[in-house]
Amino acid sequence: MAKYVHTKLTGKEELPAIPNGFAQIPYEKPEQGKNFWIADDFFEHEQAMAIRKRCLSKTDWKLGKPYTKELWPGRRSPNALVDEELQQVERWVKEKLGKDKLWVAKSNQVVVDTNTAILVGDEEGAARPHVDNRQLCRYAAVLYLTPKPRAHSGTSFYRLRYANHAAGGNAVYAPYKNLVDALNIEALPISAWYEDLEIENSFNRLALFKGNLAHSASDYFGHSSDDKRLAVTFFWMTDDE
Repeated sequence: MAKYVHTKLTGKEELPAIPNGFAQIPYEKPEQGKNFWIADDFFEHEQAMAIRKRCLSKTDWKLGKPYTKELWPGRRSPNALVDEELQQVERWVKEKLGKDKLWVAKSNQVVVDTNTAILVGDEEGAARPHVDNRQLCRYAAVLYLTPKPRAHSGTSFYRLRYANHAAGGNAVYAPYKNLVDALNIEALPISAWYEDLEIENSFNRLALFKGNLAHSASDYFGHSSDDKRLAVTFFWMTDDE
């Protein structure tokens, strides 16, 4: 089955206004250094390769789509980084955010898959724009661990696309916790989004971003463990500004 390809905005389009009467959310333009941050060659190359090897050697994978009824794709396994590596990541995150404290939210309803290896192939998943639940995440990060990844396979930001092709918002703020609350809907079709900006996939790149901005893995690739898209995801809460 062919994947849906989101139209990418260039900023030069002349788009119509949002129709009256339709729900809206605010737009926060993705800007590096403001709401997303990138560190290339985050670990020493040999260490990054060792992390990759450790992740691929895991045997405790939990399966998602298309193997189970889970909403998330591929397979995932916890505890991707050891304590020293995780502390290195969190020191960098605190520095970029100007925060003294990060913590992982606890929930009886949802598993917060932080420090988790995510392995997804071409036929196992596609872009699924979403906003992280504000009760469980303020900032998210991705460590890309596939050498020579396919183009357009990083992390993309999105904004709403209305039926008349108007471009809408992308952010969920208090008092809302997710898109369902903010738009008062149960679900959105996959076609209800424009792609706004992409953080390219690059081996050993760490990308940090605000979880309340609509985002997704841009796409997935590969057909075996050795060449599928491998990444480690992180989710943190922080004190609100």
